[in-house]
Amino acid sequence: MEKIFVNGINICYESIGEGFPLIGLTGKGSNMDWWNPEIKAALSKRNRFIMLDQRGTGRSDAPTEAYDISDMANDVIGLMNALDIEKAHILGQSMGGMIAQELAIENPSRVSKLILCSTTCGVKRIRPSFRMIKWLMRKNYTNTPQDMLDMLYSKAYIEENPDLIDSLVEKMQIAPTNPRSMEIHHNASKNFDSYHRIGQISVPTLIIHGEKDWVFRPKHAKILNRRIPDSKLILFPYAGHGVFSQERHKVLEEIHRFLID
Repeated sequence: MEKIFVNGINICYESIGEGFPLIGLTGKGSNMDWWNPEIKAALSKRNRFIMLDQRGTGRSDAPTEAYDISDMANDVIGLMNALDIEKAHILGQSMGGMIAQELAIENPSRVSKLILCSTTCGVKRIRPSFRMIKWLMRKNYTNTPQDMLDMLYSKAYIEENPDLIDSLVEKMQIAPTNPRSMEIHHNASKNFDSYHRIGQISVPTLIIHGEKDWVFRPKHAKILNRRIPDSKLILFPYAGHGVFSQERHKVLEEIHRFLID
């Protein structure tokens, strides 16, 4: 892992593998420690896979003043500039998918292919699930391991995969996000809305979503698919918000097929 100074802050990143750059963007409150080793190995097999801790997370600086999705997208562009990367594939999960959209809209010449996983063009575009309403009514925006596991997976999946869950909990505790950054990320995600701009996305786009996702209901993915020209949508019937890891073998197959086409 290394740090580089961009947009007035230090961003921590890691680069593994060789080939055309593929930048992976994680969701709210998470960092690059959370990447599943199997997924990292697969994504770096044919590409230079670059991960980063978003501002406010992991080992990157955590400004206390408010910032938004466009600021985090500019951090990615700053990192690309510093690493002399003219163009890259962008893979974004959840809030990372919002950042990925912003990149493709505002910096189309820097994005080759776009992968959007478990994300939305605007959280207010679809009525939230009842479970999400209860979640939002909580007073504190935390990211305890149990909070995050509940968002990602069903109780049954957690019970059936103890080794994977134990490993993820370990990773979550390496460099946890502070409450102020969680609040900023929550507000940045809540205020993001690309609905009227995503028609400008001109790069090949793959959309991946779990049909059991209660954080961003599947209708969010269908809106993305409808409004991004020539995009491809793949829904996984038994997966939730953590579809990337829950269905990692199938998801990785789809990503590989998409990137080599």
